[in-house]
Amino acid sequence: MLLSFSITNWKSYAETAEFSMIATREQRYGDRLTRVGRQRVLPVTAIYGANAAGKSTFVRALAALRDIVVGARRPGATLPAFPHLPDGKTQPSRFEIDFLVDIETKTSRRREVTLVYEVEFDRRQIRYEALLIRRQKTEDYLFERTGKHVVLDSEFQNNQRVVAHTEVISDNETVLGAVGSDEDVEPSFFTAAYSWFAQQLTVIFPSSEFVHLPALFDADELFAQAMNAGLSRADTGISELVLEEMKVSMLPLEAEQVDELINKLEEDGGAFIVGGETRDYAVLDIADERPRARRLVARHDISTGPHEESEGFNLHLREESDGTQRFMNLLPVLFQLRQEDLRGVFVIDELENSMHPKLTEEFIRIFLDELGEAQRRQLIFTTHEIQLMRSDILRRDEIWLAEKERGQTQLTRVSDFSRDGVRKDADLLSSYMSGRLGGVPRV
Repeated sequence: MLLSFSITNWKSYAETAEFSMIATREQRYGDRLTRVGRQRVLPVTAIYGANAAGKSTFVRALAALRDIVVGARRPGATLPAFPHLPDGKTQPSRFEIDFLVDIETKTSRRREVTLVYEVEFDRRQIRYEALLIRRQKTEDYLFERTGKHVVLDSEFQNNQRVVAHTEVISDNETVLGAVGSDEDVEPSFFTAAYSWFAQQLTVIFPSSEFVHLPALFDADELFAQAMNAGLSRADTGISELVLEEMKVSMLPLEAEQVDELINKLEEDGGAFIVGGETRDYAVLDIADERPRARRLVARHDISTGPHEESEGFNLHLREESDGTQRFMNLLPVLFQLRQEDLRGVFVIDELENSMHPKLTEEFIRIFLDELGEAQRRQLIFTTHEIQLMRSDILRRDEIWLAEKERGQTQLTRVSDFSRDGVRKDADLLSSYMSGRLGGVPRV
């Protein structure tokens, strides 16, 4: 889980802006919060603000941090450093993140630990980097790096493979990425931290598409049923999604490319997902010893009368409305978030993009259903949808405001306004729209 995240000198964030998922003392909806030791962690957070206030920049900062750790980068390639102009042009950017991971101990028992990762960088190099473990009363460095000089905790000083990475580290490469991604390094804090960035932190933008939808729909019957139920419940007009066979020659590939894929399928089995610019994704596999291509289409049924069978038609997904396509791409996220054993953080920019307000609200409510102190999953999103800013949906500490002052973005939690009379049962929407809390356009 994400516990906190701070941004310094990155795009519109000049001075350090701190974001936290640690709950306040507020008791409303306390049964859906996660218990981590003595702390309570929020499962959901909404970030509001005027256009160009820094909401999407916050999401891009998390994506940039993930890329710095996980992304493959050639020696000499630039890092995603975008210092605040003009104040921080000559200064490095800095991210710091606290997160909760599962780690396997030497006795093969698993336990939860809080890790802190810090990185300071410019376009050409990592200037500073550190990974710490936060205990109840202390913080201990697992490694600390300044320039190319790396100091390892005594636990790793005799690990030849870890030491080897630190001795040949590139200017634009992170120690966490180099060591954590090495499959020959025994499970450790490095591998747990790297896996959190690589597998458990998912960042979704308005243009993001769930390209694995056809393959997952084909392979998982329960997933297919859940998708169809979700689309039907949302009144999209779609009765079900079906895989419709198409000519292999219709795939958006050159004939030589198709032949190469078919040869690989005949040798190794499995399936390929093939897509183009039209948002049509197809599954290519081998069935009955011949290549088969199928694309996902939406089935629409039209009732012709109370005693007559319904008529229907299939529609390519690219021809569905933008709102339906957006909801369809977010539904798999919702199903993943509700898996009992899932531990992960989904960060969505402009959650309501192209969707009706009731559809967005339904998405949040489905996620919040059945949450409890044992769950380890989170949903963080930016939005303009003010109908979500209600005390019957979100707590005050689950709502943040991004506001730009003198060209710099500041982040404020609505619960910070409690001393100004914004009570837990207050009309948050009215307070926000009146400009009393900030984060609205000055028009």
